Amino acid sequence: MVIPLVGDLLLVRDSDLVSRAIEEITHSRYSHVAVVTGANELVEAQGFRRVGYQDAGVYAGKADLFRCDTLTVEQRCRIAAAAKLRIGQHYDYWLLVIEWVRYALGIVLPWRERHTVICSTLAADAYRVAGVELCPKVRYPAPADVAESQLLRKVGPW
Repeated sequence: MVIPLVGDLLLVRDSDLVSRAIEEITHSRYSHVAVVTGANELVEAQGFRRVGYQDAGVYAGKADLFRCDTLTVEQRCRIAAAAKLRIGQHYDYWLLVIEWVRYALGIVLPWRERHTVICSTLAADAYRVAGVELCPKVRYPAPADVAESQLLRKVGPW
């Protein structure tokens, strides 16, 4: 098992119905993103609950660790702090619909940002706070967009 650094991302593939649908629609192996914020500690946005902490062991065997090699220690700390600031926020179900339209129909709908997030926007926003644009051409990225970021390197399986 690889050793994660603060600011790394876990990209998760799963077999439940919603995850499979996300993977199918986005043509990706991944349906979820979580931010490494400490030793065995993740912050994530999951449907049906508020943004919060998750034990990294939950995703053993069904995730890959991704890393931005150019991050400084300060940027890594900013990413973790930015993700933690979102703890308690609600999940953005409407943005899931917007993402579905973008992937399924190729239409980018306008979206007014609120105090809600999906997993991949949580990660992308945390990186923005650190001055890193993971997906420069996509304001509200899906897990597939994060996985395709030119700034990230797949470190290995989780």
